[in-house]
Amino acid sequence: MKEEDLHRLLGQLRALQRRQRRERPPVEGLSQSAVSVLGVVARSESAIQPTQIGRELVMTSSNVASALSELTKRGLVERMADKVDTRRVNITLTPAGERLVAEDRAARDDWLTRAIHDLLTEEEESVLIAGGSILERLANYHPNPSLARTRGDK
Repeated sequence: MKEEDLHRLLGQLRALQRRQRRERPPVEGLSQSAVSVLGVVARSESAIQPTQIGRELVMTSSNVASALSELTKRGLVERMADKVDTRRVNITLTPAGERLVAEDRAARDDWLTRAIHDLLTEEEESVLIAGGSILERLANYHPNPSLARTRGDK
């Protein structure tokens, strides 16, 4: 892929992400940091530790702790001591947190569904679905030099 094409694609993806964030209704009483932390906890497949949250969001431990305190006070997450290492804390969503995340996702999904319906042809929808599969493959890519292929269009 040419460098200018890559920059254009990245700009397009960022624009869509920004628009989806603008379509998200604000969560009254929660800071943006707390909303971001809530999203990471929701995306984790099991309980997650504060250090993992900080790594994913590139946040300091004190900012993660502050956001978790906010979320705990609102009853959106709960902290549990790790069964193996009691010095560690595991974070999970509460039922109230799960509802809030589901409502947030539904609002963003509704906007995107309306936009796709109003703007795209059936053919464009098919192309978008195929593109989504490609983006998913890219998101799951982990370099493996032994599998590197050569391309003549670099």
